[in-house]
Amino acid sequence: MREVRIGTCSWADRQLLSSGWYPSEAKDGERRLGFYSSRFNTVEVDSTFYAIPDITDVYRWASWTPPDFLFGIKAYGLFTFHSVQWSALPRWVRDEVGDRDSRVDFKRVPRTIRLELWRQFSDSIMPLHKIGKLGYVLFQIPPWAVFSERMIRYLDRVVEEAHPFRIAFEVRNGSWLSGDNKAVFLDRLRAHDVAYVVVDEPRLSWTVPPEVNVTASWGSVVRFHGRNEAAWERRGISVGERFRYLYSQKELRPWRERISEMSSSVDRTFVMFNNCWSDYSVRSAASMQAIMGLSHPVGLQAELDL
Repeated sequence: MREVRIGTCSWADRQLLSSGWYPSEAKDGERRLGFYSSRFNTVEVDSTFYAIPDITDVYRWASWTPPDFLFGIKAYGLFTFHSVQWSALPRWVRDEVGDRDSRVDFKRVPRTIRLELWRQFSDSIMPLHKIGKLGYVLFQIPPWAVFSERMIRYLDRVVEEAHPFRIAFEVRNGSWLSGDNKAVFLDRLRAHDVAYVVVDEPRLSWTVPPEVNVTASWGSVVRFHGRNEAAWERRGISVGERFRYLYSQKELRPWRERISEMSSSVDRTFVMFNNCWSDYSVRSAASMQAIMGLSHPVGLQAELDL
């Protein structure tokens, strides 16, 4: 088994901050990230999905973590067909799209400034790449985005613009893996050396099955979203409720062999927990560390509490 890194898909979401997992003295970002990085050696940054990060903050993240710590960066929502809050747009873009009381999707952003937005995003995370602390950039496609030739062209465009970053591509609709679509999709990922994101999530008619597909030479990414089927089927439910799920050791143990197989053919495998409710993600990640034989001594208590 080659390098396996286990972490969570955020270190500063409100649910985790209010759970009591952080010690009382960890009152700011530096001490929280310092505490987190003493337990895990990787984290996925979720805040970059909602707004382009300030490059000063990115430098701080790097300085607050050990030299070998790696970050995954979730691509800005506008780049993956999601909408964002008007107030989260860079100031120079707000005047171009008008209505401050609505959410904004990519169609409302003038074509002339779309590439400039990507340039700003790319420049902001480039320091992590240059100092060797950027594991991957995650492009997570919304559930309504079904497989199509248009989406394949979108994937090609992502690869073209995102160089030199390592890209992980997560689809959220089962159509991408159905019939002949699967071969076309996975072959394109392999051609571009883009990692297919393996998922563990509720088994519904439209969701993606937990298939293991290795498509990039540099690494693999597995993301655990929980198995709260009832919440995923309900409309109008909060994001937090959807991911309200604590994995048991029984549920995680079968993944040991799958992760070992994936890691045998790539340089690095990221195992990330996105069940961000209370301290469920860090507890599940600590349990997986123990199952994989990678537990940090100070992180054992979370596993023992399951």
